[in-house]
Amino acid sequence: MVMRGVRTDDGWYVKATPSGEPYPLESRLEPVFRAAGVTTLNGALQYGADRHGNKSCMATRQLLGRERVEKEGRTLEKLELGEYTWKTYVEVAETTQKVGVGIRLRGVKPFDRVVIFAETRAEWLMAALGCLQHRITVATLYTTLSDVGIAHGINETEVSFIFTSYDLLPRITRILPQCPKVKTVVVMEDQLEGVGAAPSFPPGVTLVPFQDLVKPDPRDASVDIPKPEADDVAILMYTSGSTGTPKGVELSHTNILTSVVGYSVQMNIGPEDRYLSFLPLAHIMELATELALISLGAAIFYSSPLTLTSTSPKVKKGSEGDARVAKPTVMNAVPLVLDRILKGVSQKVEQQGWIKSFIFNEAVRFKFWLEYIPFTSYFMSTFIFSRVQEELGGHLKRLVVGGAPLSPQTHDAMRAIFDVSIQVGYGSTETASSITGMDEDDIVSGHTGGPNLGVFMRLEDWEEGNYRVTDKPNPRGEIIVSGPVVAKGYFKLPEETKAAFFEENGRKLFRTGDIGEINSLGCLKIIDRKKDLVKLKHGEYVSLGNTESKLKTLSNVDNICVFADSTKDKTVAVVVPSADRLWKVASSVGIDQGTLTIEELCTDERIKQAILRELQSHGKKCGLNRWEVPAAVYLTLEPWTPDTGLVTAALKLRRKQLSHHYEHSVHDMYSRLD
Repeated sequence: MVMRGVRTDDGWYVKATPSGEPYPLESRLEPVFRAAGVTTLNGALQYGADRHGNKSCMATRQLLGRERVEKEGRTLEKLELGEYTWKTYVEVAETTQKVGVGIRLRGVKPFDRVVIFAETRAEWLMAALGCLQHRITVATLYTTLSDVGIAHGINETEVSFIFTSYDLLPRITRILPQCPKVKTVVVMEDQLEGVGAAPSFPPGVTLVPFQDLVKPDPRDASVDIPKPEADDVAILMYTSGSTGTPKGVELSHTNILTSVVGYSVQMNIGPEDRYLSFLPLAHIMELATELALISLGAAIFYSSPLTLTSTSPKVKKGSEGDARVAKPTVMNAVPLVLDRILKGVSQKVEQQGWIKSFIFNEAVRFKFWLEYIPFTSYFMSTFIFSRVQEELGGHLKRLVVGGAPLSPQTHDAMRAIFDVSIQVGYGSTETASSITGMDEDDIVSGHTGGPNLGVFMRLEDWEEGNYRVTDKPNPRGEIIVSGPVVAKGYFKLPEETKAAFFEENGRKLFRTGDIGEINSLGCLKIIDRKKDLVKLKHGEYVSLGNTESKLKTLSNVDNICVFADSTKDKTVAVVVPSADRLWKVASSVGIDQGTLTIEELCTDERIKQAILRELQSHGKKCGLNRWEVPAAVYLTLEPWTPDTGLVTAALKLRRKQLSHHYEHSVHDMYSRLD
């Protein structure tokens, strides 16, 4: 029997060998790190540079031109893109060293803090590692936080030094008057505009282009380089604020390096692999992944959600998306991105007519079983799925998915269409992204794998939700984590630290707030979250997150938020429908295209009822109970993006903000049901 996790005598689940024994605490990286004396993140970079030297390390896409057009009162930007240009491992290490010396010459001292507020790019990671080399803590802020959230992070960390990028310079300029301690702003340049026009900074604040920061200086040799310690706070990572004001999580080198080592066990990655980076580096999953890839010798191609594919919103007609050019073999993703990719595929296939659509959908449905017939899998990949696979480069071998639960429907469909290994993982900022992860050979969907290397996991009863470790057939309860991945705590928040982190028998433990179930193979399934669980009028429990993850797989739905009032016996939902498919729904209820605007379609009762019937039917197919499926819907075309404040940078719903924003619509739906 293949085991993923095994229970120890003292009640903890740990990573298991195929024979069911605890996995030895070593990996491809752990022994070599130990031999090379690698105990910090900078040590991991130096190990990669020493071993892989002049091999390609970080690639940035050439920006050849920019076109701005006005459409419906909005300014849209289209980019003409060229090839990727490279920095080798040695060049990355050298630039990193120059960053560290450059900030020291500008007054930053060991044990100070700096803020990085920039989109994912090569300079982001080099800036962070340059600071860490001098025992300077890096505070990371999501670029999609509100101005209030950004100012909060800058002021709470009391930094005098900020890294930002050309495109975010206007926001920093706007915020600086609220941040009196800031003295220096380093700007990562735009390829065409440089740092742009001189901003109107407050007196005493200096702008430094990134390229100037890393220029040789006669004083370079005078800068002493302290030796970082494994227990230093390396990254002060601010959360995306899904439950309110962003909290800073204090992560040590050991925390993150343990996650890096665990990654080397879960993923068969090597120097021949190409990784496409487009998720925020201010998210711990992306940061830990890239550090692991550098240690393993892989090449990192930097991208953006706005230029990822040829149909991405910023790609100018005639230019190819980043994935087609980079031809990645591995990518990270969040479930919402995969849902959108699948919906885009579905729409394109439907446009080719019902016969091709039928063949394609049946091939997806039965591909897993047909793979056992000789040459069938090759035939389907070559003649049915190849054109779709080309949109992600045509060489993708594995996808790592985290950030939120992935529905089995999306998991199975992505695996069938793109012919990739999909490894779902589970973690949090407070555990350096590492709790559990699927093995590459695991083909069963609906779980997040067994414990990662170096992680100790157990369940605790949650009586309020009726989850107990004695439940049959599988134990259920709140997930508790221990081991070297557990963070130091929350920055300047002693009460919140005390509530989430605690000591037991010399171990440091973290309460995740998530409810899990562990199956007979030692694999974890996330079944609930304390803050997402609502008890309805007659005692039925509804897991809002679980319900939404399943309903979101309906092709007519772009996004959905389910609301549950504990004084009622039903749920309702606010739905962002797929604008392109809304006309198809209209046609199905007898509304001719052109008779109503798309906004009017969202308020038409016939459309609402049609969408509601689809949701109820789809929910039933997904195994939801009748009280979990919404009894009424409100349709809106308002985008739920981090910019609107309704979702986090990791695209998780911000329930508090959504509840306030749609308060009247939810009240109206319940009034109609009474």
